[in-house]
Amino acid sequence: MGEFTERHIFSSPPTREELAAVARLLPGGTRDLLSTRSTRARELGLTEEAGWGPENEEELLDLLAREPRLLRRPIVTDGRAAVVGYDEAALRAAFGGGAEGPQGRRG
Repeated sequence: MGEFTERHIFSSPPTREELAAVARLLPGGTRDLLSTRSTRARELGLTEEAGWGPENEEELLDLLAREPRLLRRPIVTDGRAAVVGYDEAALRAAFGGGAEGPQGRRG
């Protein structure tokens, strides 16, 4: 994998526009960004059992921008591809890389 910049979403949350850009790269769109297993999601009733919350993608983007604890993590993107949630095989498939792993830079 190439170099990446680490960003802490609680101290520097992604904007609604950034989330929308990532969602466009995901097969499930905005819903792929929602962590239905998080404590905050359970508090708000946003679980698979409860029907996942807002049906409207725009409402869901607004909610995720206001409540970064609802985001699945990590979110990895280069602007052309995105992987949400830790999945080493998906990361390698999307971004390449050998056994040495990613070279990180904190930002």
